[in-house]
Amino acid sequence: MPGLIGKQGVRPGALNMNRVFRALRYRTEQAKYVTFHRPPIYKTDDYGVPSGTIGTNEILIPDLPAVIRPAITADYSQERYGTNVIGAARIYTPNIETIKNYANFDQDNNTDFNEIEGWDKLITNNRTIFSVPTTGTTGWASGSVDATFTSDGESVTATLGADYDGSYYYTTGATNTLEADRIRFQIKASGASNIKLTYFQSFNGGTRDANYLVKYAPASLNIPTGSWLTIDVPFASGTVANGTSIYQDGTRYAVTVTSGSSFDYEADFRDFEIEVSGAADGNTVMMRSIEYYKSIAWSVHSLKDMSDGYMIFNCVRTKGSDDARRRAYD
Repeated sequence: MPGLIGKQGVRPGALNMNRVFRALRYRTEQAKYVTFHRPPIYKTDDYGVPSGTIGTNEILIPDLPAVIRPAITADYSQERYGTNVIGAARIYTPNIETIKNYANFDQDNNTDFNEIEGWDKLITNNRTIFSVPTTGTTGWASGSVDATFTSDGESVTATLGADYDGSYYYTTGATNTLEADRIRFQIKASGASNIKLTYFQSFNGGTRDANYLVKYAPASLNIPTGSWLTIDVPFASGTVANGTSIYQDGTRYAVTVTSGSSFDYEADFRDFEIEVSGAADGNTVMMRSIEYYKSIAWSVHSLKDMSDGYMIFNCVRTKGSDDARRRAYD
């Protein structure tokens, strides 16, 4: 392995991308699972002007393995509203045939994805701002659902009782999540194949009241009973058409995003809540790796190299937040 990794990162050449990723994941922060993002594509009129009609929906798919080699770490060119130009990177991914074998990228299920193209984004976790604890049960409580909580040291399990349709939540004292711009977690269920994730929401700036929340409501999303489902969404009070996406086995589930009149993502975090439906007495819902994080969005500008094992993309980070000015400008 040392022969594959030079002082400046991964060397181009004959290498097994999956082997390199597994090795680097335990040795360096260069190897990460990234979220692939392609914004919705709008139809155009006869003059090529984009209309308000979406032609292809947003693609937002977590858990794409990649090796990131930054070329410039921080070029602080000041722009409006506390943003700045950050730099560039070369990002290594598996070859396209391997990527298309991943469930969400499989074209038998997701016909909107063909390949990684220019201006697509690869989103990575720059820094975790706050993790909702799942290594124990402290802070977890029933809301409108009857639930008991256990933990295996990694995930928290809610075992549903007689009142099995409803919400439960994690609560804590005021916690600063100012720098976070995305929410990510994994979820799965057992005991039934039709337990739906009705919504999940974050309370910031006040009590568990609708005025202080941002709410994500997916359309008819069944929680899987086999592998974990990764959900990774923007943490903001407004997205494209006030919505975002969750992909499961290549199928897109539209997510409606709403916020209360007093919600402020700059305010302190208080509660994280989910609601489920379609369950039965004794069914379980498991969650882990719940984190509010500060992201880096790398924009693909060109394909540098490709082989039977990997692809290399030249990417730039066009904007990053300057948190020292962010609160002052709002």
